[in-house]
Amino acid sequence: MIDVGEKREFLVWLINNVSFQRREVIWILNYLINHEAILRNVHIVEQALETKRGLVFRDITQREEPMVFSIEGHQFSNSDQIFHEIRLHWQQPLYLECVFPNSWQNAQYLSVLEDNPSLSWNDNVSEEIVTEVENYLKFQEQEAQVDLLKKQIDMALEDGDKEAFLILSDELNRLKLSLHE
Repeated sequence: MIDVGEKREFLVWLINNVSFQRREVIWILNYLINHEAILRNVHIVEQALETKRGLVFRDITQREEPMVFSIEGHQFSNSDQIFHEIRLHWQQPLYLECVFPNSWQNAQYLSVLEDNPSLSWNDNVSEEIVTEVENYLKFQEQEAQVDLLKKQIDMALEDGDKEAFLILSDELNRLKLSLHE
């Protein structure tokens, strides 16, 4: 569970660094920042509209509606309705999505991002990404094997163990050949 202070810091950062088309976004963010009891129930997720009670804020670079609230699939963008829904049902979980450029490169955003309980994170991962990750992990494992063999070769040299040196060097050469295929 994400600390209320971290959520508050992120929302303050969001207000100070992201531009929104509607000033009501800032009002609602300030309301959340200043009400700890509500902020305790706020969960910053992706795909918030897929939750039972989700709110999406989009920055000025996005073409879609800048502010959308969804309650069990029924969506609305009227700021008064959104504010009253938040105020009246403050004890219920509120899933907040913040859409802005380069969000995945933003450490503050990533530090408060939680799993969306309505979606499994791996439902949205393409086969291409899965293959890319698997290839990366395989490469890292092979690199670790190369490093280990080099250390073992150095130890064989230090110990004057010619037989171990030849065996390990041969193994290293075979591994390097398989890496380049």
